[in-house]
Amino acid sequence: MARLRVYTDFLRKRNQLSSPRLRAHVDEMLRTIELMPGVGSSLVEPSLRALYGDDILKALVSPYLIVYEYDRAKDIVSVYDLIGCWAVR
Repeated sequence: MARLRVYTDFLRKRNQLSSPRLRAHVDEMLRTIELMPGVGSSLVEPSLRALYGDDILKALVSPYLIVYEYDRAKDIVSVYDLIGCWAVR
């Protein structure tokens, strides 16, 4: 199981979600990412690659994306941000 490194931006936005059900879905996806880090999509918008780097992945928890990176050599998942799908272009 990979070790999670969760960044402040992600935590702040996750804690601001008004729906307990949505927060639970986000937490469930984090557990999935921790167990299977490659679960996310590597088909990432250029604007996100410009912000977070070429190796990022995204996981959908509608209507949000979890943006993260998996360092296979260190077995660490860095969870960067929670972004509304409508904000990504």
